[in-house]
Amino acid sequence: MIFNGTFDIKSALKNEPLFYIWESCANKSTDFRKNFTDELEKELYIDHPLYGLEVDIIARHASDDCLFKITHSNQVCVVHLTWKQATEISPYPLTQIYESLDDWYETDYIPDFFDILGVPSDLSFFEQNVIGYAIGLIGNKDFENYLYTLERTACQLTEDEYLTFIALDFNNKFEVLIAFNQWFRKKFNDARYDLLEMNKRFNK
Repeated sequence: MIFNGTFDIKSALKNEPLFYIWESCANKSTDFRKNFTDELEKELYIDHPLYGLEVDIIARHASDDCLFKITHSNQVCVVHLTWKQATEISPYPLTQIYESLDDWYETDYIPDFFDILGVPSDLSFFEQNVIGYAIGLIGNKDFENYLYTLERTACQLTEDEYLTFIALDFNNKFEVLIAFNQWFRKKFNDARYDLLEMNKRFNK
């Protein structure tokens, strides 16, 4: 992870493999992927917006939602397969088409991600890095090095807070998370904002 003025957690999510709420199908076998495209083809009726289009699965969600790339197009779609193994009746299978994968990230994946985190999406640069560390987007050494480059006033830390943080043993992530969790919950004045819970949830 490179820390600079352009880093933000939304961009980091786009550059990381899908995780937790979605499972990437990029490395799945041809037979595995064909299972989903075959089922979609069985469910489609003539007037369905995907009827007659070639698609390939990108990822799947635990809820039976599947993210497909529409071949020969920039468009992607999320389809809730019913697994009926036969032609469905309108409006099933429920389908949402996006103009691009980036459009899906911005309008679906990232908002869902922040909903699951339980934190606002308008986080400061420093707060995004703290969450990025908690959920595993940023490694111990990178986060430690990042802290040493900070201007204390820019991230609204008191001198005592800053000195406490740079004195932490970054080989012990649990210790670091406990220290930052106290700061994080105080900062937002909300006990629901828990870095330890985020770490547990996104690093199963």
